[in-house]
Amino acid sequence: MKRLLVYSLICFLSGVLMISCESGVRASREEGSDTYQPRPAPADDPDATPKGVKGELISVDLKNNTVMVRAENGMEQTFKFNDQTAVQGAESASAGTNQPARMAVRNLLGKEGSEVTVMWKDEAGAKMATAINVDQLISRKGSRRRR
Repeated sequence: MKRLLVYSLICFLSGVLMISCESGVRASREEGSDTYQPRPAPADDPDATPKGVKGELISVDLKNNTVMVRAENGMEQTFKFNDQTAVQGAESASAGTNQPARMAVRNLLGKEGSEVTVMWKDEAGAKMATAINVDQLISRKGSRRRR
């Protein structure tokens, strides 16, 4: 009989302990919130400064207006371009000045392997190149020229 009483007391105290531990864990930091609400995504700033990617020029596709670059981390990225995309490079340096002149994206054909920096912004879900700076130019013959 004594054993039955001790056993009943242990079971009763275990039940009370389990009920008291079940006070509810909240994933939200806000008090009084019944459901978990994730933080909202940061708002896109339309006037954000363009981002830059430095890497090796892989290809220029004039038909689709795209440029493919292998970034320094080895990842290949494709950028769209338009007539407003500025291209600065060593090949088109103005005579008598250290400032390179503007050239068109089509002038990058045959310059695969050149080191470029692409400044881009997100435009309707696509990466739109705003400027392409040629850091090290490689022509088809493989000659290198530093800017």
